[in-house]
Amino acid sequence: MTFTSRWKRLASGIAGTALLTMAAGAAFAQDNVVIMQDPGGAYGEALRQVMYDPFEKETGIKVVTVQEARSGPRIKAQVEAGKTEWDLTFIFDQETKLLGDCCLADIDYSKLSEGAQKTLASMPDNLKRPKGIALQVIGVTLAYQTEKYTAETPQNWADFWNVEKFPGKRCLPAWPRFVFEAALMADGVEKEKLYPIDMERALKKIAEIKPHVSKWWTTAAQAPQLLLDGEADMCMAYAGRINNLIVVEGAPVNMTWNEGFVYYDFFSIPKGSPHYDNALKLLSYRLDAERAAELTTLYPVAVPSPLVFAAADPKVSLYWANNPENVAKAIEWSPDYWGAPSPDGKSTNEEYGQEKLNELLAQ
Repeated sequence: MTFTSRWKRLASGIAGTALLTMAAGAAFAQDNVVIMQDPGGAYGEALRQVMYDPFEKETGIKVVTVQEARSGPRIKAQVEAGKTEWDLTFIFDQETKLLGDCCLADIDYSKLSEGAQKTLASMPDNLKRPKGIALQVIGVTLAYQTEKYTAETPQNWADFWNVEKFPGKRCLPAWPRFVFEAALMADGVEKEKLYPIDMERALKKIAEIKPHVSKWWTTAAQAPQLLLDGEADMCMAYAGRINNLIVVEGAPVNMTWNEGFVYYDFFSIPKGSPHYDNALKLLSYRLDAERAAELTTLYPVAVPSPLVFAAADPKVSLYWANNPENVAKAIEWSPDYWGAPSPDGKSTNEEYGQEKLNELLAQ
C-alpha cells in the first residue's frame, strides 16, 4: 500500500466518524448506545478497531462517537442547559477538579469489571478520582519533516523559533497550554523555572513566531496531517500520532522529546449522562490490561498502569510518553498552575491565557 493510499484510507475513516457524529442526536434517546467524545484521526481509528467495534459485538451496545478536541467547555454548556449529550469523555486533568462539582458524575467503581478493577489497583491513587480516571499518558513534542531538515534537525523550542537557521512553516495549537511554556523556553527560561508562567513575556515571544505559523490547530489530527501534506515543516504535536507515523507508517517525520511535555488525560462521565451504565461498561472494556496494551500497537498512548506496561510489546512501549528515558528529557506539565485563579481573579489561568492569546491571534 502506498503512502498516498494509506492516507486516502485514513480520510475515509475520518469521514465515517463524521457520519457517526451526525447520528449522535438520533442515538440520544436509545438505550443500547453509548455516546463517546472521541479524539478523531488515527487515534480514533485505533480506538474503533480495538475498543469500540469489539465492544459492540460483545455487548450489543453501539458506540456513537462525537469528535471534539476540548471537551470541558462543551460539557459545562450541556450540563448547565440541562441537555447532557455525552456519556463518556476525554477530559484534561485540572478539569476533573474544576468541573467536578458542577458538571461531572461520580464514577461508581463498584460496577466496573473485574479486569478493570485489577488495572485500577495497580495505578497510583491520584489517578483514580471520584470524578475521573487517568486513562492515558500524553506527550506533546516538537515534530518535524525529515525531508525538510536533513543536515541539522531542530532540537528544542529555541530552534522552533529560529526561522533563519531552520526556515519553514510552523504549526501550533490555538490554546495557551504548552505554547506559553514553549515560548518561554525559546526565550531562554529554564524548564525548571517555567511556573508560574510569565504570560506577557510568553505573548511577546509568540508574536515573533506568529507570521511563520501556517495553522493554529484545534484537533490532535491536524498537526500530523499538516506535516504530511507539506503545509507545515515543523509543529508542536501530540507524540502518540507522530510515534505512529514513525513506527507503523514509516512516514518522513521525526520528533524530539527534549523540552516536550508529559501529562495525563482522564475519562469522566458528565452529569446527566443519558446512558450512565453503558458508559461504565465501555470504561471497563477500556481498562482491561491486555486490551489496553493491544491498543498501543496501533496507537502508542498508554494507560498508566504497570499491568498494561507488562502486557505491551517492548518495541512499542519504548516510544511511550512515560518511558523513563523520554520523561527525563521532557517537562511535567502543570495542570495545577493552569487551573489556578488568574491574575484578574475572574477566571482560571487557562481561561485568562486563552483570552490573551485570542487577542494576539486576532491582530
